[in-house]
Amino acid sequence: MLSSSLTSLVAALLLVANGVSSTPVELVERAACNKKDYGPFRLYAAPVDGSDWQQVKLIDLYTPRPTNDTIQALSICPADSCGHLPSYWVLKNKVLSAVYADGQAGYSTVNRPVVADSVVQFVNSDNASISRVLSREWCAVRQPGTTNGLPGYLSVRGTAEQFSYCSGVGGVSGRTDIYYKAETGNWSEKFCTKVHLVMQSIGIIAEPIPEAEVS
Repeated sequence: MLSSSLTSLVAALLLVANGVSSTPVELVERAACNKKDYGPFRLYAAPVDGSDWQQVKLIDLYTPRPTNDTIQALSICPADSCGHLPSYWVLKNKVLSAVYADGQAGYSTVNRPVVADSVVQFVNSDNASISRVLSREWCAVRQPGTTNGLPGYLSVRGTAEQFSYCSGVGGVSGRTDIYYKAETGNWSEKFCTKVHLVMQSIGIIAEPIPEAEVS
């Protein structure tokens, strides 16, 4: 369960233009969890150095036998033919789901438990199987310096500051996966960039993120 303590923010973003590019602002503190239900929204990886945001997709990794599940990586790839771009994302009771307008009936795509120094993974499976493996560890947190907290950041296990995107994963050119707690060292310094996962609301009226923390 997430504590009510505040975590230190190593960088924050100030929206410009249409919310798909950003610039760093002063260091602040942010709650670990302000909202455990949020959406629908689009999801972007926003480098803390102020580089342009990239829309996040899912890429198939493997299908463990004898199941029909598909394990997927949270990723970025610019080609339209690369990966699966969800119609939108939803956070419900700390479970992060990817939703597709043309998705298979009776199936869902939800987060798997995060593992340090590993790519953030999702699983696509039938709803009965999904219900037995739900991992409730994601939250929405406020963007600092705003009156309504928007657009919010995703946090996992109490922090929004442990995501990176890492290029050349598995020797695949142009593929950039989202990692949780990428190990520090020559590899990560050369191939990884620290990011926030930013939720861009697609509702008619964007739902604000409150200041109060939840557990």
